[in-house]
Amino acid sequence: MDKKTIAHHFSFDRRLLGRLYWFPFLVYGLCVGLMGILSARSDEPFLPYTVIQGIAVPIAGWHLVFLYRHLYDEGAKEALLWHYRKTVVFDLVRYAVLHGGCIVLLVAAVIWIHGTMFLTAPVLVHLFLLFSFYQLIGLALLGVFGSLDIALSVIAVYTFMEVATQGTFMPWPHLFLFQAPVDSLSLLLPMMWLGVGIVIAAILIGREFW
Repeated sequence: MDKKTIAHHFSFDRRLLGRLYWFPFLVYGLCVGLMGILSARSDEPFLPYTVIQGIAVPIAGWHLVFLYRHLYDEGAKEALLWHYRKTVVFDLVRYAVLHGGCIVLLVAAVIWIHGTMFLTAPVLVHLFLLFSFYQLIGLALLGVFGSLDIALSVIAVYTFMEVATQGTFMPWPHLFLFQAPVDSLSLLLPMMWLGVGIVIAAILIGREFW
């Protein structure tokens, strides 16, 4: 698909969502400010990196949920499902590329401030899996609940509780890394749960659109 067509799709999305389209990018700006504040107060690179994990990465998946919510308006699904079936993979790819680029820039900011010592290969793999999970789970939950409010509430509540309590509040699957992994179990468990979540989300999306 040529650049003109891709640009047309993004332009259409901006007109469709209006001001709501810019919400994730405003949050990225907030993340930069929080990272700067945390970096000024501590030399621990996992503090600003937690902002990327706990705020930027989850927000990166909201664009598709905003766009696809129209499918679940009353009486709209029967009329619109055929169109979304043709575009869902393309939409997933183009927004993954767009927001993936934004996450890379935020990670580069942490590297610029603290260096690369914290950014090991396992942490990079974890970040990729976490990003992939949040790109898919919003659309999957939207299909399950048929409601924008419920889908985003589930994501927001889980993410907030995990970040606010550093993964200690509930005995549910923990997906984040809040400090450099000290052993293989502390790294493998989040990655295992992320892998399971990605597969389940992909299956749910597949069932909804195919």
